[in-house]
Parts: sequence; C-alpha cells; structure tokens
Amino acid sequence: MQANPVVAEPVSDEEFAARLDRLGPFDRPFRLAVAVSGGPDSMALSLLAARWVRQRGGQILALTVDHRLRPDSTAEAAATGASLTRHDIPHRILTWTDAPARASQDQARCARYALLDRACREAGIRDLAVAHHREDQAETVLLRLAKGSGVDGLAGMAAWRPAPWGRLLRPLLDLPKARLVATCAGFGVVPADDPSNRRSRYARARLRAAREVLAAEGLTDDRLFALARRAGQARAALERFTAELGARIVRLDPAGYAAIDLPALRQADPEIARRLLASVTACIGGGTEARFDALERLAGAVQGGALLGRTLGHCRLRAAGDRLLVFRERRRLPEVAGPLPGTSLLWDGRFRIETPADAAPDDRIAAWGDAAAGEGRPEGLPFDAAAVLPALWRNGRVLRRPVMEATETGLFLRFEPLRPLLPNGFPVV
Repeated sequence: MQANPVVAEPVSDEEFAARLDRLGPFDRPFRLAVAVSGGPDSMALSLLAARWVRQRGGQILALTVDHRLRPDSTAEAAATGASLTRHDIPHRILTWTDAPARASQDQARCARYALLDRACREAGIRDLAVAHHREDQAETVLLRLAKGSGVDGLAGMAAWRPAPWGRLLRPLLDLPKARLVATCAGFGVVPADDPSNRRSRYARARLRAAREVLAAEGLTDDRLFALARRAGQARAALERFTAELGARIVRLDPAGYAAIDLPALRQADPEIARRLLASVTACIGGGTEARFDALERLAGAVQGGALLGRTLGHCRLRAAGDRLLVFRERRRLPEVAGPLPGTSLLWDGRFRIETPADAAPDDRIAAWGDAAAGEGRPEGLPFDAAAVLPALWRNGRVLRRPVMEATETGLFLRFEPLRPLLPNGFPVV
C-alpha cells in the first residue's frame, strides 16, 4: 500500500508574525511595502503581510515591476494588481521604461531595485519585504559554492539588510516554497507562472533542473540551508570581532572621512584587518563593496607600509603619521540637476541633504571640488574631505557651501551613509 504524500500546510498568521516581529523594530504606525511578481512566493507574502499590518493598524503597499522583457509582462502585472485588489491590498505597477532589447538577469535585478527604491522613497516607506524562501537560499549557497566563495558568500542572503529607503526584509527565508503555494491556495489565489524561471541560460534555472541529481549526491536544500546557517554564524562572529576592533581604532568625522590607528591596524589579525578595511571603505565610498582581491592587496600594502596613492571602493587612502586617512575619491561623484526646493535627498550614498527653499530650476548639487580650496572651508577640515562634499551651484559658481550645522548659512547636510562604518552583525535565520 502506497503511503499518502505529505501535504504542505499553509503559513499561519502566528508563524508569519513571529518571523516579522524578530525583524523589528518597525516605524509606528506600521507601514510596509511588499515586492510582488505575481508568483506564489510573493503573493503569499503579500496576503500574509496585509493581515499582519492591518492587525496592527498599519498600511501596506504592494509594488510590481513590469520589466517589459516579455510580451505578456504588462498584462501579467495588471492581473497581479487585480488579484491583490480583490483582497483590498493597494498596488502600484512600476515600469522599466528604458529596458534594453536583451537585458541580463543582473540588469533586470538592478533596474527592479532602483524602481523599488524610488517608489519606497516617494511613499515614505522604510521597510520593503521580499519573498526569498528556503529554496532560494539553498540556490544562492550553491551558486556561491560554485564560484569559490568564502564564509561570507556561503552565509547566503541575510534576513534583512540596509537599503537606500531603509531596510530590505526577508521574513520567509526559512520557509519552503511548498508552504507558500499552500498559503495561496488557502486564500483562494491562483498565482502566475514566470517562464523565465525555467530558461536554461540562467544559472538558477539550470540548478533547479538538476535539483534531483544534486540531492541524490547529498546536496539537498536542507543541507545547503544548514550550511548557510553555520556560515552565517561564523560570519556574525567575525563581524563582531571586526566591530570591536573598529570601535577602538577608527574615528569617523561628520564630514564623511575616517581616520584609522595605523599601528593598531597592522597588529590586528589579517582577516579582521581586511574586514575592517572593507567596512570602512564601503561606508566612506557610498556603499561600494570592494573586490576581495583588491582588499587583499590593500591589506598587504598596509602591512608593508606602501600606501602612497592607494584607492579602493571609490575611496582614496593615505598615511598621515600614525593614521590611515580614508577619503571618498573625486571620481564618479553625482550631480543632481534642478533639485526640488525644500526636499530631502541622499547624495552619493553618503549625505542627507536638505535642499534650500530658494533653490532654482537651473541650480545643481555637485561636489564642492576645487572651490573648497578657497574661502569658506572650516578650519581643520582636510581639502581631500571638503572637495568631495556636496555644494549648491548656480551658473558655475557655488551658491551655498556645505555646512554641518543647521544654524549656519549654506547647504545643510548630515552624514547618513548607506553602509554603516562598522559591521552591525549578520542576521542569521
């Protein structure tokens, strides 16, 4: 007699609440955005999140990106919106209007998050939930294993990470896809099917097709997920040691540069020193992550004392006595044309700017640059730091220099980097 197959149970409200609660604290009143493709994973997330938010008197907004990479994508996005509307979930479609004829998955992913970023900022929502689940985590670990990743890569995706709008949350990361499919069925929702998930030119699709073969050799989803947890615990410990060292030997200036105690850095464990350099340069460089090989070369230069003209992750580093100074490079600094008066914006992934009420349509926000060598630079502020601060320009002249105090006249800004100066611990599922 054949045994009855195991039927997956829908995710209960209590289970979902426990997962979101451990990702808190949240802003009050609760406001949550959810990225929805229309598939079973994101539809289940939307339905569960809507009930979670409403039970707490909050608001939810579902966001669907129409990449326009397939002929049916626009109709599918509209169908997703109609399905969500039937469950009283507010919905917006975000269209990738300048998509290339043949976009790679990386291009589509970058465009998707750029659109989600803008939508969250426009709506004033700081928390965006995405529907990555247990099998997604296993695939991520397998892909990184194939690329020879170290501990950080094998830790997989974090349960949450900082983002330009606030935080990106993954509350379903430990739940299997079958339970999300069952959740949709429990709500009476028939999810969409994305055929790109089966295209063999994509690495993830090839891994899915080979899942049974890999599982037979012991690479099951459960084992890969367990590997991610163990690697995540190791990564969290290394980040804790790195933060402890950084708290002792790194000083951050509000003008957006850092000074590191060079002798102490040279005496540190090489792995911790490398991680500290990675964290500091990501912070000062506007969120740019340096390549591992470049970090190794920099760490070697620190140990050997050959730091002249070193750059890394959009940062320039130079020794000044017993200090290693880390500045933002002057290359690739953004320009914001016609800034809206009286608005707040994040410039270069580093500075929160309060645009003056008298800003004109022809004004622009750009780096202070060589003009910082003239009058107006605060005493004690290195030119290398001042030159990469934002200023308000009009007709080729600096109209408002950057200021750090709201009581001063100028372009008021606060250092709010996308990446923290020191690692704040890898959240392990």
